Amino acid sequence: MISNVDARVVSLNGVDNVGKTTQLAWLSRSLPGAHLVGTVDRWDTRWQQVASGDFAQWWFVASTTPEHTGLVLGSHAARRAGSGQLALEDRGLPMLLATCAATAVVKDGFSPADALHLVENIATDLPVAEHRREVHVLLRRSPDPAREAHQALRREPRSTDRRYVAYQHALAEVVSLQVARGDYHTVLEIEDAPILDVQNRLREHLRGFGVHAGALPVVALDRLWVLAGMSESGKSSVGELLRDELGVTRLKIGYLLDVAALRAGEIDPYAWSESEQAERLTEEVLRFAETTKARTISVESAHRFEATAHLKRVWGEHCQVAYVDADSAVRASRAAETEVRLRARDETKHERGADRIVDIADHVIDNTGSLAALKLAVHRLVATADLQHVALDTSDPVTHAEWLRQASDHIVDEQVALVLATGTTGTAGWRDRWSDLDLLVVRDTAPADWLRRTLGALPIPDGIKMGISTFTTSDIDALRVPPRVVQSLRRAAQGVGVIYHRPGYRVPVPVSAHGDRTSRGELGLILMTTRRLLAAPMFDVRAVHKHLVLLAKILLRADGYHFDDVEDVLAVFRDLHPDAACDPPVLDDLIDRSDDPAVRQRLLEAADRLLSYVDRLDHIVRTSA
Repeated sequence: MISNVDARVVSLNGVDNVGKTTQLAWLSRSLPGAHLVGTVDRWDTRWQQVASGDFAQWWFVASTTPEHTGLVLGSHAARRAGSGQLALEDRGLPMLLATCAATAVVKDGFSPADALHLVENIATDLPVAEHRREVHVLLRRSPDPAREAHQALRREPRSTDRRYVAYQHALAEVVSLQVARGDYHTVLEIEDAPILDVQNRLREHLRGFGVHAGALPVVALDRLWVLAGMSESGKSSVGELLRDELGVTRLKIGYLLDVAALRAGEIDPYAWSESEQAERLTEEVLRFAETTKARTISVESAHRFEATAHLKRVWGEHCQVAYVDADSAVRASRAAETEVRLRARDETKHERGADRIVDIADHVIDNTGSLAALKLAVHRLVATADLQHVALDTSDPVTHAEWLRQASDHIVDEQVALVLATGTTGTAGWRDRWSDLDLLVVRDTAPADWLRRTLGALPIPDGIKMGISTFTTSDIDALRVPPRVVQSLRRAAQGVGVIYHRPGYRVPVPVSAHGDRTSRGELGLILMTTRRLLAAPMFDVRAVHKHLVLLAKILLRADGYHFDDVEDVLAVFRDLHPDAACDPPVLDDLIDRSDDPAVRQRLLEAADRLLSYVDRLDHIVRTSA
């Protein structure tokens, strides 16, 4: 016999498709002894009789409001009487009253407030469910009833008729009235949050009511890559590239599910529903990440459609599904087994829906080509997965405005997507007798004849050096660019240097980490070039100074500082790296007195000291032989 003093009820409530059943099932596994009692229709045989006919007709037309309310609340009383010590209810009493009221709105034409009042009056004459300590939690995507109903209908897997649409809107209105008068103990505004985030918030709130569900590890996982594809498509190759070249931790789905089964005392993890497989897999990934501090993880191989789709819902944007695709002939040529055996494996995967994962994949990798092509594709996948793409606004240059306008008119055609003035071009930082005119042109294609015919014929102002860098839109989308272009794209997103922008073209905006990584990746080249400049018989003051500044920028970006102005770069560098003793001449002296031996010697010594400083930076105290 259950003591009413100790017995508890937790109910999850909300309009249709808000995630009540999913969240309750996951929650129940973290509460030993909890009784997942489900919905009320499991607790009265009369529901089977109603469902055997036209259920919607009975619900919305044939039944009276007292009859309908009596069945719903009578079933609730039966559910409560048969519940264990801790009952988890899918729709508690407030939500059941709301459903009856919303039905009365559609069926009888009442207002939501009048319908709720009517149903509650009917309930006073019905048997009351046994008293327990209750916690009623409402999951809500929006406090606006119209938007809440729209969200419910948008997620409905089946087509809906006008009556059901009206019911969802009425239900959202009734629930809003209940919230206003405090019928729910807590309201979780979940918007479009991933299932995992909602589950964590739900457990946290319940602890405040004395219901202590086991806490899920909270980890700062940047990305979960899920690798899918048919047999021999190249999933393992992609997993290896992610691990070996990009530092992603590589795990196997089968192994993680085996660990989950062992932890739960189950023999076969695939006996679980596919939704539960995804949730159990998530828990193991979280535990692994918490223990190892891994920030990016890949799991392979995803063979089950429903499990993969649910995994995306669990993780939200943190989960990215990459489907590795190759036709059957290519896959057969790679297989070490017979074609019959390969077809048998394919058939098994087809039955699980592995081939349909391509329809929900965030990325599809064509792996019919060379290893070089695959490496480039994987690098592009990781480099650009989190990038924001924006449209740019053109800016007004403050120097060389007329030449920049003429250059843009000369260059732009239907394939040109972007023209940027880079460096100091067009800005107040331009210095006569020192600065170059630098343009960045992004075009859909960049064939040699166009480069020679168009860019080669661009007029250059007398006495000024000009440099034009050309990249394709594919180069830009893949961030297949050097550090200076990364910085130019970041500045363009801030409204600097945009001379022309094709309508509709959205530019990826690299984050500061891209600038840092690509800059350090070129450090060796910059060091080599700087030493060549110092060794040259004709000492090029301008080139040496530019490379000295570039070395300082690379170290500052690694420190987390991003500056473009030369004087700012050198001033901050002196403050952060005093041991470099890097004190070159000021820019005005370099421009006006470039032939002065004292100025030249001071620049040479500053560059030499900076090179020596860089050479000392990464020394390790001791390395075993």
